[in-house]
Amino acid sequence: MNFVWKPSKPAACLLAAGAVFSGLALVPATAAGQHAEVTFSKDIAPILQRSCENCHRPRGGAPMALISYQDVRPWARSIRNRTSAREMPPWFIDKNIGVQLFKDDPSLSDEEIAAIAAWVDNGAPQGNPADMPPPLEWPADGWTYGTPDVIVPSPEGTVEAEAADWFGEWGVTPTGIPADRYIKAVEVKEVRLDEGPAPESAANQSGRADLSLFVVHHAVISAEQPKNTLQPLDCGNETSCTANDDQLWLTYELGQNPTIFPDEVGVKLPGDSVLTFNSMHLHSIGREVRARIDVGLTLHPEGYEPRYRQSTGGFSGVNMFDYEFDIPSNDDNVMRDGFHRLEKPTKMLMFEPHLHSSGKRMCVEALYPNNAREMISCADYDHNWVKVYVYEDDVAPLLPAGTLIHVMAWYNNSVTNKNVVDPRNWKGYGNRSIDDMFFSITRTIELTEEEFQAEVAARGGTPLFATSQDQ
Repeated sequence: MNFVWKPSKPAACLLAAGAVFSGLALVPATAAGQHAEVTFSKDIAPILQRSCENCHRPRGGAPMALISYQDVRPWARSIRNRTSAREMPPWFIDKNIGVQLFKDDPSLSDEEIAAIAAWVDNGAPQGNPADMPPPLEWPADGWTYGTPDVIVPSPEGTVEAEAADWFGEWGVTPTGIPADRYIKAVEVKEVRLDEGPAPESAANQSGRADLSLFVVHHAVISAEQPKNTLQPLDCGNETSCTANDDQLWLTYELGQNPTIFPDEVGVKLPGDSVLTFNSMHLHSIGREVRARIDVGLTLHPEGYEPRYRQSTGGFSGVNMFDYEFDIPSNDDNVMRDGFHRLEKPTKMLMFEPHLHSSGKRMCVEALYPNNAREMISCADYDHNWVKVYVYEDDVAPLLPAGTLIHVMAWYNNSVTNKNVVDPRNWKGYGNRSIDDMFFSITRTIELTEEEFQAEVAARGGTPLFATSQDQ
């Protein structure tokens, strides 16, 4: 694959001129049967505002807007079908297993899905336009969490129309921030620098099954303070390229939602640092594209001091960065697993499966020192929609020292997986998107025993790890 590099200029600190978007409150939908008629204006528009407009709006990344009745009506049947199948909005947490409360959760309730189905089946009536909720004010520049305080662009590159997947280093960009700051949220988006048809139509013109509609499939991004800021650092693996756990690191993946850090956890952006763009995974989409990715950072106020600092970037015992990783051909249900022991009391802040094109599902289970076991989270996986699941603060799993973490992943290397290019071939470990990996990217904080017991007491009740026949 031919990549043309353009030297980066230092990225200036771009301070947000407008107010930061503060999130949306849930407006309950009218369940089917509660009223004689479900209408767009009164019942459906609030659902779309909460769960769909973040992508389906101008510059939002989706192929069409879903804002006005005129926008939505031609897509009514498709919306019913995709929501009924829980394909949209893309949020793959198993609703019958484990923790269910997450930050920035756009998923629909059963009642909301039933309301959409009833609306469509009754002819998709508009209703009274006066019942419409006030329109949302989205950032004009396409960000979903809000216009960032700092925007750091990657170097630029050109991806050929037809070429093998490529992975490697993509250089560094100075942040332009002179003193240490702490990060509240980070969002990444691909920016096209050329003219041409929209990504979705261009991909369809290729006449083949593409892994994605975008050329940057994923990238490892980290904040560093190298002596020579013009040279990228050597990234040792796919999930982190920093020796300092409390500094920013991120594995950006296609379709990823913003990562919102808990207010009590400090994720540092060091002063006079650069962002390194390592392990870039690039994928052709049927036409030549010149692109970059922009990293948007929303910062805590100056003087903010966190209660905790993030401790680690994953469960190291479950990594499969080796050539013994074997996914047979034409098999739609292959399971691999691994274990990691926690040496200190730990709070698990998020759950993020990291698989590749054959990935199907991941679960994380805790095996406690008293021999009790508890399934923490399970989520299906689509390599085009890789989500970060950040637990709400008061349900983030508390794990005592000695807990054994059991991570399980399932793979579908068959014709039923749209992301698999050729299911006749076995799949092994590799950095290309068409290869496979097995990693649970996990942000945690390590606690003292006193801090851990205080967190447990604040929750109330008796946790499973504190109950056994011996106690």
